[in-house]
Amino acid sequence: MSIRMIAIDLDGTLLHDDMTISAYSREVIQKAIQKGYEIVVATGRMWDSARSKVSLLRLGNVPVICYTGAWIMWSETGEPILQDGLSADLASRVMLAAKERGWDATAFWNNHIYMEKPNGTEAKYQKYRTQKPQYLGEAFYYPPMTVTRVVFADPSEEERGRIRAFLESRFGEEITVVYPGDDFVDVHKKGIDKASALSFLAERRGIRREEIMAFGNTENDVPMLRYAGVSYAVANADGVAKEAAGHICASNEEDGVAKVIEELVASD
Repeated sequence: MSIRMIAIDLDGTLLHDDMTISAYSREVIQKAIQKGYEIVVATGRMWDSARSKVSLLRLGNVPVICYTGAWIMWSETGEPILQDGLSADLASRVMLAAKERGWDATAFWNNHIYMEKPNGTEAKYQKYRTQKPQYLGEAFYYPPMTVTRVVFADPSEEERGRIRAFLESRFGEEITVVYPGDDFVDVHKKGIDKASALSFLAERRGIRREEIMAFGNTENDVPMLRYAGVSYAVANADGVAKEAAGHICASNEEDGVAKVIEELVASD
């Protein structure tokens, strides 16, 4: 079965550690587009942050899976293909329960970032964002609409484990909790992940999972890596991603994704 669709994660996979995309990677992916391969960018980033990176690839109007699958957007027109998230009530219950335990949440709705108040972490995570949080005070805990995701962050792996264990024990029937990399613990509506979004796109295009190639590096890529017929974890990937992938390629710093795609295009 030949490959028709290629799904590529950004941070730690396609992007170098300094958040840049090499000219080589850009040229190879453009050649894949020209050869007829359908390119999908699949990232945990929020929409405007993902769009700013995808625009550097100059691929035309391609689907962008962002928010780890909660949204799918057209890269150039900015039109939504799919948008989902936690109900306002569920997000409120999650954030209030976390507040009782002293855990600061960050929430995303309407493609904006919200917090109760500054907590000193904003500068550290700005590298993933193109906007700054808005501070809502107590109103933060009562969002006015569907919440795309709720995020917790802590540099302690042990503390992240406690946050995750509590959320899964309290809300496990309603949410999916995942480590997307760095210090983050992400909370999504149950069933939202990169695989479900990729499957949605593939079905619309009449593409079978066996005809999909995917690249990733962290736990939030695992469902996508398992779903795709051919999958690669970059050499710098977390252990869970390497276990889920069918193959290992060179690291993000070595343009591993582009090297695999170049071989694929050359063999076409």
